[in-house]
Amino acid sequence: MLLDNKTLLFSLMLISGMMALSLTIVTRKNESDGIRRWAGALALESLVWLLVASRGTIPDFYSIVVANVLMVTAQAMKLAAIHAYRKLDFPRLQCFVPVVAAIALFMLLPYDDARYRLGLGSLLFTAQFVMILRALWGDTESRAGNAWWLLFGASLLMLPLLALRSIVSLSGAMEFVTTPQSAIAPNPVQLGVFVGLTALNLLGAMGFILMVKERGDREIRALAMTDPLTRILNRRAFMSQAEKQTAVALRHHLPLALLMIDIDHFKRINDAHGHPAGDKVLVRVTELLTSHLRTEDILARYGGEEFCVLLPSTNEAGALALADKLRLAIEKTPIPLGDKFISITISVGVTACDFNSSKLHPDFTSMLQDADRALYLAKKKGRNRTVQLALSYAIPESAA
Repeated sequence: MLLDNKTLLFSLMLISGMMALSLTIVTRKNESDGIRRWAGALALESLVWLLVASRGTIPDFYSIVVANVLMVTAQAMKLAAIHAYRKLDFPRLQCFVPVVAAIALFMLLPYDDARYRLGLGSLLFTAQFVMILRALWGDTESRAGNAWWLLFGASLLMLPLLALRSIVSLSGAMEFVTTPQSAIAPNPVQLGVFVGLTALNLLGAMGFILMVKERGDREIRALAMTDPLTRILNRRAFMSQAEKQTAVALRHHLPLALLMIDIDHFKRINDAHGHPAGDKVLVRVTELLTSHLRTEDILARYGGEEFCVLLPSTNEAGALALADKLRLAIEKTPIPLGDKFISITISVGVTACDFNSSKLHPDFTSMLQDADRALYLAKKKGRNRTVQLALSYAIPESAA
């Protein structure tokens, strides 16, 4: 099947223009996620294909030099869009150097030297796609999603196609179509580049905007699971994590411990110093607790001035030792409030379960109830102390 040169160029111009328009429409104002830059790159590419399609009817300077420089600029804008999406600094050298090189290359080469123009131009574009792929590969967070593979895959497809076009063009092994009015059809390499560019425009644009959406979804999920003041897990997220850790401990016969922590006389702090001061105390207590916990320990704000700490692979003795360590750390660390310092204390309720036992296997609700009872006793006995209670609620292993 023979493909008309003008039809191919018109298709590329139309696809680029429509994708640019679509991205512009869905872009929100004052957003710095890179979508506007990507849309601008596609708009430039649409203009490029219009100039290329007009070769022979407009001066060669516009259809060769301007068109190629604009195409290089478009790839630079895509790289800048990825950096904006990743919240990285604008890549000045990586964007401006290829554009300057394109101006020099296409201004110096004779207009009728299609062999070196295609060959050296393809090498320049290959270098730009390497930089784009490198910027994408560094985004490990987006790489975990599905949209990233659309953009990365479409960009990766261009490397062998451009490299092959450079080799074939410089070697003179095949004749290339240089004007839309040419009677010969595009050779297989040239046709492959056209297909690759079409795929990049479609899959690349969709992949980029879906990457933005996926990141937004991740941020919304994180907000739903995070306490806005202390930036640690909220109660809902903690309960979800706790159920998973309980199941892991039961499956692998590991110990599991739970601490419930309450800031003593927190209402007095709010009454004496105001709620902003109370917020500072909560944040500072969170920092102190976090600094004494392991990476695998799970800290959450359970509500108000109460915190929970889930300790995987920790027995009763280890939980008690950590609870006292946390209590002493808080007691010995005055908290600055304006031009003065205040001292605070905490009460800690501790419960632990050894899932090595084959007789009784508790669920997490029973652990939570016992830790809460232990915290109540610690406060009843005068506060600033640690109390441990053995599990009082349990279910037989056969019912677990």
